[in-house]
Amino acid sequence: MNSFDPTEQEERAEIYRLFAYLLMNIPDVEHIEEFEDYAQVEVRDTYEEISNDFIALFIDNNLPNYEAYYKGDLYKDIPINLHLNDVQHFYWAAGVAIDEEFDLPPDHISMELLFMSYLINQNLRELQIDFLRRIYEWIPLFCDALYAKAETDFYKEVAYSLKEFVLSECEGKV
Repeated sequence: MNSFDPTEQEERAEIYRLFAYLLMNIPDVEHIEEFEDYAQVEVRDTYEEISNDFIALFIDNNLPNYEAYYKGDLYKDIPINLHLNDVQHFYWAAGVAIDEEFDLPPDHISMELLFMSYLINQNLRELQIDFLRRIYEWIPLFCDALYAKAETDFYKEVAYSLKEFVLSECEGKV
């Protein structure tokens, strides 16, 4: 966010959307190839291995992929009350209503990454900075857990790349 070049802003928004799609459902081949280009890696895992890893991570093993889990762990010794409504405040402030077609909680990682993409596209800089502070607290923890539990190099790369991207986005802003 050091530059307000529209091309750079659109690239940032696309990166957030890409990560959201990779973590929302079993990724399609197009998103896997897009990730290869972004991360400059060659995915050697088969599509079946990637699909099975997604199922094992997010369906069978239930790797938590929502903010409340990680913030709850972060603040377990501090007597504060964490609510999902807290993240909804950001959505409402930006004029966003979550479409019912999304069968995901508002604090799901994909929802928050898509929201960040929206903030960039709408040029809502102050909300971007505030929301970056929010995701900076928990997404690196999610990435560490994903990296540790992933069976495929693909999801290990996704974890590593997302963590690096979020940390670079937050550099000097949090």
